[in-house]
Amino acid sequence: MSDNYYGLKIGVVAVGNRWRWQVLLPIGVTVTSNQHYLTCEQALSQGKFWINAEGVFSALDLWLFELCNRGEIQQQEYGRLMQSVLHVTRHR
Repeated sequence: MSDNYYGLKIGVVAVGNRWRWQVLLPIGVTVTSNQHYLTCEQALSQGKFWINAEGVFSALDLWLFELCNRGEIQQQEYGRLMQSVLHVTRHR
């Protein structure tokens, strides 16, 4: 089972009687989940969640970094906001 999600190829890999999601990035690198899922549908859904979380994290990180460089927010505020994003998205 595989899918094209926001232009990224996402699929599932069987590991015994469990499943992992796997995303092929445009640079040719494959990212595979560390977690196992009971069904391939669950794995695919969590892979899509990972793509969404990674996109949000990257976009906000870049935006907040630019604000910090321009002096519009302080380094500590930048750090607190990024920690909040990590917590909310259960990212990384």
